[in-house]
Amino acid sequence: MMAASELFETQDRTVKSPASQRRLLRTTAGLEPFAGSWNQLTAAHLVRRTMFAAPRNEILSTAASSLDATVNQLLSSQPAPPIPPDPNVPGRDWTVVPFSEISQINYQYDSALKQWWMGLMVKQGISIVEKMTLFWHNHLASQAETVRDARYLYKQNALYRQYALGNIKQLIKEVTIDPAMLVYLNGNKNRIPTPDENYARELLELFTIGKGPQVGDGDYTNYTEQDVQSAARVLTGWTTRQNVVPPAPNFVSRNHDFSSKQFSAAFQNSVIATTLNPDGTADGYKEMSDLIELIFAQPETAKAFCRKLYRWFVYYDIDPNVEQNVIVPLANILRQNNFEIKPVLNTLFRSAHFFDMNNVGCFIKSPVDLVAGSVRQFGFPIPDSSNVEFTRLMDSFIDTTWRLQMDILDPPNVAGWSAYYQIPDFYEIWINTTTLPTRGRFTDSIVNGIRPRNSSASYKIDPVAYAATLSDPGNPFALIDDIANDLLPPIKNSASISPEQKEYLLYSVMGLVKSDEYEWTDNWIAAHQNPPVTTAVNLVTNKLKTVLKFMMRMAEFQLT
Repeated sequence: MMAASELFETQDRTVKSPASQRRLLRTTAGLEPFAGSWNQLTAAHLVRRTMFAAPRNEILSTAASSLDATVNQLLSSQPAPPIPPDPNVPGRDWTVVPFSEISQINYQYDSALKQWWMGLMVKQGISIVEKMTLFWHNHLASQAETVRDARYLYKQNALYRQYALGNIKQLIKEVTIDPAMLVYLNGNKNRIPTPDENYARELLELFTIGKGPQVGDGDYTNYTEQDVQSAARVLTGWTTRQNVVPPAPNFVSRNHDFSSKQFSAAFQNSVIATTLNPDGTADGYKEMSDLIELIFAQPETAKAFCRKLYRWFVYYDIDPNVEQNVIVPLANILRQNNFEIKPVLNTLFRSAHFFDMNNVGCFIKSPVDLVAGSVRQFGFPIPDSSNVEFTRLMDSFIDTTWRLQMDILDPPNVAGWSAYYQIPDFYEIWINTTTLPTRGRFTDSIVNGIRPRNSSASYKIDPVAYAATLSDPGNPFALIDDIANDLLPPIKNSASISPEQKEYLLYSVMGLVKSDEYEWTDNWIAAHQNPPVTTAVNLVTNKLKTVLKFMMRMAEFQLT
């Protein structure tokens, strides 16, 4: 696929700076409202980025609506889903039982939680909530293999889901004392006389303000080593009690550091003092809240969150134009709205920048995007969630994302998946000599059939039923155009494949004969008459399977 900048950008996009520092900007578009055409291609771009792809009927329905209505629908509140089913005691709410009841088989509950979440992703409606829940799971990462308590992991997932479109500042307060996070980053071991700095360090470095350039030993632009130590002392005393139900954090005042905590000039030399309750114990929540308020009072914190959102939804490279004309104004919106995230997303998804062709089809699908998105695009058959076959099929999907190096609930480390932060490769990390063939085998399997482990059933898409949803499936030229627009991001304002690619698909992949292309039309009609002609059904089915497998192995299919 040609770079979008080769096709659509003609204005001078060079940064006006000394020659040694000049670089070519991808786009000069900012947050001004998108004034282009709202159609199937622009609707597809929006839903692909904000959800895990979408079936054709959802794209067409949003295209028939409007940008404003679609963004409103994506950002609307959603009810909390039912809790994950208990894999051992049907009907029990295992998320609030004492840990002793599940400790010996906790791995089964971890698996049930992953199956439940994968099911929510593949069955989602038109909503950004699942994509945002995964965003927070990546940004505020913890690992099931370290936490080793599925109840805590469920509580954390529910927290991220609750605040998916809510207040970031309050979310950080809640996650700071979240049981899973307390265990994962040793917050439950943070006590006097030897405070544990693990969570305090990640709170500053990864979860909120970020380091900024280093200016000295243990001294960064945005905070210093002194600030890490003081933050750790603020957070002393928090712990977890596994057999208390429902799972909740516990503050032990005698383990808290009562002295005043001095912060550096990076935080205006602020001091956080311990607030005492009437009985003389420390108010741990108030002191923790004071710390978060101090961090969020710094302008850089809002910009750090907006950069994370930008890399999740738009593109990884934040050039000088993006920083000045997108990140800074989004950060201002975030601060003006007291860190409510919805106004930021509302502005971004209606902007000229989001729909600039340089930002369409410009990053590689994550494993979850590939698996859940492919399943959703074709209306892949999913058993009812009460059926054991559902858990087996979800396990198959989870196994695939794991093989593709994205194991949900078990990101590689506290920084999340490196594709969202590792300079200079970013999303390219998803593609290597191991994962690329695995991606192809998965997309082949949804056409040929997936037989989950321990299952006698096989699941696959119906290529003929899928083609029947297209605008003119009996016309081979329209058929290829429609499939391309469904599966691939556009390389031009009105096409997803080049004329050369289209010709190759028609004559080399489908095997049509030039000047006799409408033999396909005859076979399509014969396959749909009553009764259908068996040979025509087989021919149409096999050619469609060949085309779909080929197109899902195209490099463009890996892009979104």
